[in-house]
Amino acid sequence: MLLILLACTSDLLVVIGPPDSPLDTSEEDHTGTSPDTSAPADTSEEDLWSITVGPIPDALAAQMEGTTMHDGCPVGRDELVLLQPAHWDMDGAVQIGQLVVASSAAASLTPVFEALFRAGFPIRSMQPASAFGGSDDASMAADNTSAFNCRAVTGGSSWSEHSYGSALDINPVENPYVSGSLVLPPEGADYTDRGDVRPGMVVDGDAATAAFAAVGWGWGGQWSSLKDYQHFSESGN
Repeated sequence: MLLILLACTSDLLVVIGPPDSPLDTSEEDHTGTSPDTSAPADTSEEDLWSITVGPIPDALAAQMEGTTMHDGCPVGRDELVLLQPAHWDMDGAVQIGQLVVASSAAASLTPVFEALFRAGFPIRSMQPASAFGGSDDASMAADNTSAFNCRAVTGGSSWSEHSYGSALDINPVENPYVSGSLVLPPEGADYTDRGDVRPGMVVDGDAATAAFAAVGWGWGGQWSSLKDYQHFSESGN
C-alpha cells in the first residue's frame, strides 16, 4: 500500500493507493473535479483499492448550503472532510464514492472501507446527502450510502449523529430502519427477513459489522428497542 501526503497551504490531502492506477467508475462526481477513472481490464484488486481524504471543495460546499448545512448546525465546514473510497457496486464494478464525514472520523473509516473493498462487499451508491437536496427519504429510496446531514433523529427533534458527520448509513434499501410496522425506506420491506441474506445486506458477524467493530463504531442492528440495520456510528447511537 502506498501512502502519499500532499500539503497545500493549510489543507491536507491524503491519498492511499497507487497514483497511476485509475479506477473504473461512472458514479456522479459532486466535488467540482472529474479525474480520469477508466481502469485497464487486467488491473489487480490490490491496484484498484484507493481512498482520498481532503477538504470540502467549494462546489460541494455550495450544494450543501441550505440542504445538509444550516444555521445552528453543531459542526461547520472546517470540521468536515470529503472521503472518496473505492468500492464495489452491485454489478461488480469499482466505483469511487463520495462521503462527507467529520475530520475526526476519517482515520477510523479508512480501514473500514478498505476491509469492505477487500471483502467484495457491494455498495449501490455513495453520494453526499446534499445530492438529494438533504432529503433523507430521497437518499434512502435511492439506496444511497451517506454520512453527514444536519438533521434531527428519525421521529425526534434532537440532532442526529449524522449532524456531526460521525454516522453512516449503508445500502438503506437492503438494510432498512425497522420500528414495529414502520419500515424506512418503504422499499426495504422486502429485506426485513434478515435470515434471507442477499448482496449488500449487513448481518451480524459479516465483513461490515466486523470492520466497524474493529474501530469501535456501533451498529443499529444491535439495538433492542428498534433496528436500524443501515446505521453505524462512532457513539453507538
